[in-house]
Amino acid sequence: ECPLCLLPQPPEAFPSLASCAHRSCRACLQQYLRIAVGESRVPVACPHCPAALQPDDVHRLLPEPALRDKYEEFLLRRLLVADPGTRWCPAPDCSYAVIAYGCAECPRLTCGREGCGTEFCYHCRQPWHPDGPCAPALTAPSLAHPAAQQAHPEDLAHGKTLAQAEAEDIKVCPRCSAFIMKINDGSCNRMNCTVCGCLFCWLCLQEISDVHFLSPSGCTFWGKRPWSRTRKILWQLGM
Repeated sequence: ECPLCLLPQPPEAFPSLASCAHRSCRACLQQYLRIAVGESRVPVACPHCPAALQPDDVHRLLPEPALRDKYEEFLLRRLLVADPGTRWCPAPDCSYAVIAYGCAECPRLTCGREGCGTEFCYHCRQPWHPDGPCAPALTAPSLAHPAAQQAHPEDLAHGKTLAQAEAEDIKVCPRCSAFIMKINDGSCNRMNCTVCGCLFCWLCLQEISDVHFLSPSGCTFWGKRPWSRTRKILWQLGM
């Protein structure tokens, strides 16, 4: 009997997995993989335990070539996001990765995707700014500012998207800049990006460890606001 669909199946309907000893019928595993890859949950965990399925098993079980290609793309993206020298093109509708090293003297990068060619800064990861210092990363430009009025339409559209995202309680991953929405259901502030696997705090948007919410950072595991300065001091004093 398959533990997922609860239907009796012959022994040959239960493919073995290299990651663990759990068994489910082929039809259930295929549907599970379709959903997981479609939702960008890569690497894909076993449906019964946290063990990650091996790529060979995923390719063997996924019948659709398009889903297998998407799975490989997500795996590659996670590897690139973990690389400190990788930068992602900030142009709208472009997700091209630029692997750059030794950019201290000239931080200007150029997107190599055909038809794009966007120039951007290695440090702040924003469109290239030859005549000024780096602007705060991921800050939507104010449309009332004269400089913003002269910006490219693509930059203004990106700024509007970021401003709208903040208003709708959508934030960006501090590592890969993917948009993440937190449902207002009372869930905790410990967030895990499904694109790059980054573990971060929803309140301060910093990558965190398991002790982040036990330290005087002011960030609470539950709730919508960090502690006040007075409460931080009282916590440090053990009161």
